Amino acid sequence: MKLTENFTINELIFSETAVTNNIDNRPSVEVIANLKALCENVLQPLRDYLKSPVIITSGYRCHELNRKIGGVSNSQHILGQAVDFVVPDRKLKEVFDYIKNFLPYDQLLLESGKNGKWIHVSFRRNNRHQSVENYPA
Repeated sequence: MKLTENFTINELIFSETAVTNNIDNRPSVEVIANLKALCENVLQPLRDYLKSPVIITSGYRCHELNRKIGGVSNSQHILGQAVDFVVPDRKLKEVFDYIKNFLPYDQLLLESGKNGKWIHVSFRRNNRHQSVENYPA
């Protein structure tokens, strides 16, 4: 199911951890609506601007999956309001700055951890516009 021109529901709900651990990560209708809003307002406009792929590394997480990967209990990933992503061949700081300056977002984090660097972005109806560079994951 396509959510926007370049984003599908499958890429926003896929999780290797869910597959490996036989976790049912199918979203509700409400979660799908949140994912669609995130794609329409942030991810697709970003993809259109960059003219290059935006690779989702973590999207929707059901409660069980979120617990399994050690996510915080109030994670916006559970609601389908957040994704983590990378953009190959782009400096993530520049992508972060573009989102911060030109796109609507609730939370925007330039995260780094043992698995490298990525951007976390969320979108909801009443965005708080919180952004943090160098957020330790």
